Amino acid sequence: AVAGGGGLAAPRATPALLVCRRACAPLCAEPLPATERPAVAPPSCQPVAAPHPATIAPEELQKECDVRHTRGSGPGGQHRNKVSTAVVLTHRPTQVSASASEERSQARNAANALQRLRLRLALDMRTDPPPTAPSGLWRRRAKGGKMSVSDTHADLPALLAEALDWVWAIGDVKGASAALGVSSSQLVRLLAKEAAALERVNRLRASKGLGPLRNNR
Repeated sequence: AVAGGGGLAAPRATPALLVCRRACAPLCAEPLPATERPAVAPPSCQPVAAPHPATIAPEELQKECDVRHTRGSGPGGQHRNKVSTAVVLTHRPTQVSASASEERSQARNAANALQRLRLRLALDMRTDPPPTAPSGLWRRRAKGGKMSVSDTHADLPALLAEALDWVWAIGDVKGASAALGVSSSQLVRLLAKEAAALERVNRLRASKGLGPLRNNR
């Protein structure tokens, strides 16, 4: 369930997180003085209790959703609009929604809508209290300090949610990457797999007076 309140509460200073922050402090870029910072608001997000909904099994997330079928629109021919092939999913605990209508198959649209919902949850919701150690999925995917996941893999939403949780908890990518056991460039590459994720991090940096990160792959 989503915690009450209009914004994300300050992360709890758990012992593990304090240790991580102290260890990462030399790596974090110093923000500009308050008088020199641009008037940029940080991106909004909502708190959610662990486990983050983007990290649970897709079939379990599906059970937490209301499903609505509508007629698709756009290319696909007249047969496409004779049945309700478009799918709209609404996650009941958070009221985050996603849809898909590009396929003539209702089953394929349902799968696409679920993946989009997981990505949207990864972007919009932050785990509160924040994580204190990398997940088992993260450790398996980041073997040898190199993150390996394709742009369309089912693991991507969970990994993005975890990466963003750490960035929000620590305050920047350098500290988060050190805590997660990957290089900053590896973490930026992961965020860049979903453009909106990197854009959110850059807005967070801009609110601190820091410059944007770019994916140089």
